[in-house]
Amino acid sequence: MRTAAIVLIVLTLIVGGALGYALFNTDLKVMGKSLEVLPAGERAAQFDALRAAVERQSLMGTVLKTDFTGPAENYSYYIYTLRLENRCLVPAEMVEMQISPMAGDVLFYGDTAGEIIIPPGENRDVWCVLLTEGTPHPVRDIYVTYYLWGHPQEVKYTYDDGR
Repeated sequence: MRTAAIVLIVLTLIVGGALGYALFNTDLKVMGKSLEVLPAGERAAQFDALRAAVERQSLMGTVLKTDFTGPAENYSYYIYTLRLENRCLVPAEMVEMQISPMAGDVLFYGDTAGEIIIPPGENRDVWCVLLTEGTPHPVRDIYVTYYLWGHPQEVKYTYDDGR
């Protein structure tokens, strides 16, 4: 009887510890990995394809300004890459990035290859491309949204390459 009580107490402590860990680690750890700035003139074909997709309303992304005119040399691509670490006990599903726009930002899009899932205890790099007019400063607020156990979660990360 005494042995059974000790075993039950140990099992209760283990389950309680696992639940406590799961309760206090229900978010993704976000780290800035890289920022690549490219003049749109170097990728003129991609720029023209984006402009055509916006005109056809078929862009798999977020359009911030529909009337971007002028040559590709007037625009820049900012490619933000974040490393996400899932410290939770369940997979993070439907992970995506959204950029808080500033004046001059035209559109942004992320990985459209399929649903992004980050298994428990693993890291994954996700990226988002921002097309902006000119070459403004790269500091942006990036919102990472995802689902844990079917419940939406959000993490705000300020990308500042000077830090």
